Amino acid sequence: MRWYLSDVSLTLFICITLFTLYSFMFPPEAGSPLQGLSYASILLLSPVGILLALISMTRGELSRTGITAVVGHSVLLLFLFLYMTLGYLILGV
Repeated sequence: MRWYLSDVSLTLFICITLFTLYSFMFPPEAGSPLQGLSYASILLLSPVGILLALISMTRGELSRTGITAVVGHSVLLLFLFLYMTLGYLILGV
């Protein structure tokens, strides 16, 4: 039952990534309630995904899907940090 958590975490990572890509490809209109939802989903759901993947650890080791999920969620958090800091300071986004 525990190894299902790494699959759930990987599925969560894929859904967040696809939603973020969709919001970049087809941005919502200004003032829309969906405008900042991709950033909020990264900020709120990526730590949950990391915790789910770490909870699924069996005998002190992570499965490949668990490692992929942890790295993927970490990269999403890094993207959000870099986009919010460098994008604001350098690009003026």
